[in-house]
Amino acid sequence: MQMLVSWIFLYFLNYAPAVSQIADSSKVSLKQLKGKIRASVHVDNKEVPLNRTVTYIIEISWQGDLERYQIQKFENPVLTNLKIVGNSSSNWVGELSGILRTVKSYEYSLKPVSLGMAYIDGLIVEYKDKLSDETQRLITNRLEVKVIDPIPEHNYSRLLLVGGIFLSLFLISGVGFFIIKRKKQKKAEEKLEDIQVIPIEERFLSVLKQNVKLQTPASVESFSNLSKVFKKYLSERYQIPTLEVTTQEIVNELKKNAFSEQIINQTEEILKACDVAKFSGGHLEQGDLERIYTLVEDILERNKSEYIDYTNQREVTRSTEE
Repeated sequence: MQMLVSWIFLYFLNYAPAVSQIADSSKVSLKQLKGKIRASVHVDNKEVPLNRTVTYIIEISWQGDLERYQIQKFENPVLTNLKIVGNSSSNWVGELSGILRTVKSYEYSLKPVSLGMAYIDGLIVEYKDKLSDETQRLITNRLEVKVIDPIPEHNYSRLLLVGGIFLSLFLISGVGFFIIKRKKQKKAEEKLEDIQVIPIEERFLSVLKQNVKLQTPASVESFSNLSKVFKKYLSERYQIPTLEVTTQEIVNELKKNAFSEQIINQTEEILKACDVAKFSGGHLEQGDLERIYTLVEDILERNKSEYIDYTNQREVTRSTEE
């Protein structure tokens, strides 16, 4: 017995530090991953009647590069006292405070089996980090739902019958009114089609003039403002990532999507000039600022004209068809 106690003591003396180091390493790893990609789960209600359903929602989100992570297929949640009666998924990509954000949502419609407590086990989500080419895991919490007495079902058949009779009488007596209303609605739709949407180039031309003043001496700030305006325009106009990426990555994205040589070359010249100005140490030429300002203005004006020409051509085509 004394020998067994001594052996256990030596085991913890030798291996406990290693276990502690592993735990600390795990904490560091989780801290490093925080803010990059996260998975969360919740239900739309903590209590559900026996004859109703509860929605279980899984959200996986990250900021920055939209294509950095690839979510692997994961198994359906393990359920206790619940069964899956439906599911759906959706993607959302947008910009919050100037940072691109991706949210992938998965929803499961769950129906209780019996009264009492129901449980949804934690989910293991595997994803691939394309930057490091590594596959990693996220683990969610276990959730519980209380199943309560069913809600009484009402018999609406009689009400539906009476309502159907009145609806039929209304439809029969209102055919003429419906035809008149339809004609008015058609005219309203035609007016809506005539409304011209202001091209985004108009807005960015105004933003460019407000943020970059050619009347003042060239500065690192003026080059930086011009770069921000132009990158935001590229992101909105062409739906390509421009934040937290290099100039070369932006140029490669344009080439990959078969943009014209003119737009690719001008974009590369503008962004490289802004990069040089950023690390110039303050020695900047007014002519360089005026040159890239003119290039940005030229891209905006050219795309604006193309949009207007396209809109006018569409109007001519519609008039011909009528």
